[in-house]
Amino acid sequence: VYIYLGCTLSQSFNPDIHHSPVIKMGWLHKTPPQGTLVFQKRWVMLDAQYLRYFQNEKEVYSKRIIAILSVTKVLNVGGQKFEVVTRNRTFLFRAENNSKCSTIQHDTCGQRASRVSLISKQGYLEMSGLRSKLYVVICADSVFLCRNAEEHSQGVGITSIEMNLGAVKGTDKRSFNLTTIYRTFSFVAESEQQREQWVEALQACVSHSLSSNAVAQKIWSEEANQRCADCGAPHPDWASVNLCVVLCKCCAGVHRGLGQSVSKVRSLKMDENAWTENQLFLLLGNDKVNLFWAANIPPSEMLCPSSDSEERQRFVTAKYCQGKYRCYHALFGQQEALNKALCNTIQTGDVLETLSLVFCGADVNCYTGDPELPSPVSVAQHYGQTLQVEFLTHNHNTGRSNETKAALPISHTGYLFKTASSTRAVTEHFSRRWCSLNQGNFSYYESEKSSSQSGQMKMSDVLCLVVNPQGKHGYGHSFELYHDSGRVYLFGEDSPDTVREWIKVIGKALVPPVAEDLVGWSFERVGRLRYTAGQSFHCPCLGWFSLGGSRLLLLLHGEDQVDNIDLRKLQELSMEQEAAAVVLVDRGRRLRLEGDRRPDYQGWLSGIQQGLGRGDGPLDQQQLTETEVPVIVDRCISYITQHVVMCLFMGGFSSPFPGLKSEGIYRRCGVNSKIAALLLSLRHDARQVRLSEGVCQVDNVANVLKRFLREVGEGVFNGHQASLPWLHTTSDERERVSQYKALLHSLPPVNRATLGAVINHLYCVQCFADENQMNMHNLAIVFGPTLFQTDGTDNSAGQVVEELIQNYQDIFNVSGSAVSAEELVCEVLRRGNIPPQQGDYWSCFLVNDNQEMERPLHYQERALAIYFSLGKDCHLVVKRNCYMEAMLIYIGKCMITDVYIIIPVQSRTLLNKLHIVDTFCEEYWGMTVVCEQAERDKQQWYLCCESKNELIKWLATFMNLQVVSFCVTETYSTFLSSLFDFFFSFSFFI
Repeated sequence: VYIYLGCTLSQSFNPDIHHSPVIKMGWLHKTPPQGTLVFQKRWVMLDAQYLRYFQNEKEVYSKRIIAILSVTKVLNVGGQKFEVVTRNRTFLFRAENNSKCSTIQHDTCGQRASRVSLISKQGYLEMSGLRSKLYVVICADSVFLCRNAEEHSQGVGITSIEMNLGAVKGTDKRSFNLTTIYRTFSFVAESEQQREQWVEALQACVSHSLSSNAVAQKIWSEEANQRCADCGAPHPDWASVNLCVVLCKCCAGVHRGLGQSVSKVRSLKMDENAWTENQLFLLLGNDKVNLFWAANIPPSEMLCPSSDSEERQRFVTAKYCQGKYRCYHALFGQQEALNKALCNTIQTGDVLETLSLVFCGADVNCYTGDPELPSPVSVAQHYGQTLQVEFLTHNHNTGRSNETKAALPISHTGYLFKTASSTRAVTEHFSRRWCSLNQGNFSYYESEKSSSQSGQMKMSDVLCLVVNPQGKHGYGHSFELYHDSGRVYLFGEDSPDTVREWIKVIGKALVPPVAEDLVGWSFERVGRLRYTAGQSFHCPCLGWFSLGGSRLLLLLHGEDQVDNIDLRKLQELSMEQEAAAVVLVDRGRRLRLEGDRRPDYQGWLSGIQQGLGRGDGPLDQQQLTETEVPVIVDRCISYITQHVVMCLFMGGFSSPFPGLKSEGIYRRCGVNSKIAALLLSLRHDARQVRLSEGVCQVDNVANVLKRFLREVGEGVFNGHQASLPWLHTTSDERERVSQYKALLHSLPPVNRATLGAVINHLYCVQCFADENQMNMHNLAIVFGPTLFQTDGTDNSAGQVVEELIQNYQDIFNVSGSAVSAEELVCEVLRRGNIPPQQGDYWSCFLVNDNQEMERPLHYQERALAIYFSLGKDCHLVVKRNCYMEAMLIYIGKCMITDVYIIIPVQSRTLLNKLHIVDTFCEEYWGMTVVCEQAERDKQQWYLCCESKNELIKWLATFMNLQVVSFCVTETYSTFLSSLFDFFFSFSFFI
């Protein structure tokens, strides 16, 4: 697309145009920042304010943003290519064909001079995941991220964040999070004072972005909406989007207390960007909607603007929860007829009739009878009734599904002690009541002989069942029922069997039959929650959840099998305070659980937080990695060994494994105050602690690991310290190895994984004993008392640790030599915490001690086997492969066949028998190769090329033929598949 902007342009962001309409968007190809001719496909959006490009069309935050006012000219350079020129940089784009070319004139002459800057704060901040600081600008109701101040002044940046979707929260003395519904940005300020200033400025930006009269003015254009639908107060600035009424602030507060399953309340002024055109049109007019909701209000029960909170609570509950004043539909009580009428009405635009049907009992989730359009929503979508779709979506949990109805026959009776219902659980004033669960109704009476009910609730209105700890409410055993209205019902009994039976039958009556696995175990809490999966948050679904300890069982909408989340292994947990939601990231899956500030949601949140693991508990109650190693242990070990790649970015290969080579590692004492502070932080929330280079000293981290292992509850050996004597009953080495294997097998999984990780680490440490002076015996002296939690007077503990290290591979059934180059690259990048970048190509190289030669390893080669076979004269290095991009282009264009060269001894040698061991550039381009047979004799040949391009072609040829030697293939298609698999795996292509 060729864009021409006829204007006089400035060099800074224009904050005054907000939510500009998109003029053009689509796919374009652009050059990468290095300026090569390899185009990369990007999703590009242009509006009156900015030109942005994204990784793909689903991304929310751009990779680059260019202010239109910073563009000096746009040039058509031919070949479907055009240049966007700013004062300091030129961006080159290419369209797919000429048919997409268009011209857009945009006159912005003289606009900047008359405008006042709305920048409230700007400066540098460190951002989590990046190696350098970013220049952050708070401007009007947005935040801009730039690489530096100069880039911002030139009108170029990385991305912008709209603060109407954001929330700001401090995390520690210098850190704070900016959380949006799409992503959380973590920043670190230079000081605690600076952090407070940034948080204050960002919160002011959020408030500014949320305040607007635009939506309210549109709603008030309908005269009936100028007064509250409940009390008649003037200029109501709230609305219930599912009940279709406009409300004043006081009535909206009562609606919010009912919960979002009854009334979904939104502000007309504070939630401007949450309103769509369809949602605005749903507010049909208070007079029209009240023809249904308020058709039969006695004058004595009417509200007025001066009514007190109790009157409002009573009136609103009667009006919307009980339907006391509604106009009953002619089909009321005839479920099948109501559902059929609903399926017919949603094909038309009569939303008022749909509202009447739904709130008189029609099931919005009913089966329509058409397998191609099975639900009312799909029917409305088919007929293009967008308002009907919007209304049904907001009322998706109004109807009761067939699954819930199928669970009704469960029944049970007996005496329980209960308290009066409240908005929160209470601990006194219990009364003995005869309780009955029958046909989905839970009722209670004064006594077994009473004929009139003291109270009743439908199980379909119960949100959550909570099993209380023993003795929590004065009785030996108790449970709570959280009602849809926000009320809490507490029941108790001293007999565990009585309460256990009630919990069993209530749980089965509460969940649908397909979700019975949720109540078939020792849960603490079970019920339903709204959730969204992935990045979408517009259409929440209803799911069933069961929580107990560190396990969260869930049955999501449309699924027929219960899933399981181990909360200890969560990759991320974040709270959205403003939206009352919690976001869980588990095994790459993002799940957002929505709440409405009612007690049941707060209970879920508290239970999930407790299930994450705590640092003062035993190993199986810690935060864990996927391999069931405590995060504290993993972080400490990773920090000590992560320098395996850090040296690549700090001046060469002279000191690989500096942590492992640190002299006296684990024997030297660190700074006690720093050790204690770091251990306390890790125990509080290990996943949030970043062990930064230069901030945390290796000796301090090593001592944190030792102290944690010494103090952890029940120890690594889980009470098997008494096993020390029988571990030395025989001198036969094989039998002793068998005893160690038996000991290992007897440990719980977490203890076994932790011991394996620690011994593996110590095995690696002793490999560098020449440098760190810590051989197996020295390590055993340190870690014997640590792992067995003894005072060090018994040498048996040290002997056991020494033998575990010595026989590590046999006892733990591992083979380090089996690690491939591909696996090593992935593990090094993970431990080095190096974020992937677009266009990065990572490879594993074998480098000799003098750095005279380097050999790129084939991705299937056993990297560690090669390394250990060559002794300590060589190193394995993981770094970016500067030739890979050009090699990929060459391979994509050419079909390489077997190539032969003539070596000095005049023998004809096939290239796939050779290894590249070095590339060099002195007076000419060249590389060093070694034959498989000759490599053992240290014989090598130098191949010289006329240019860099020739060198790249030879490199590609070598690598390609090495693929053939590793792949068993007879067909061209299989060969080609193996070839590209090689390049993408070998290069760790991001």
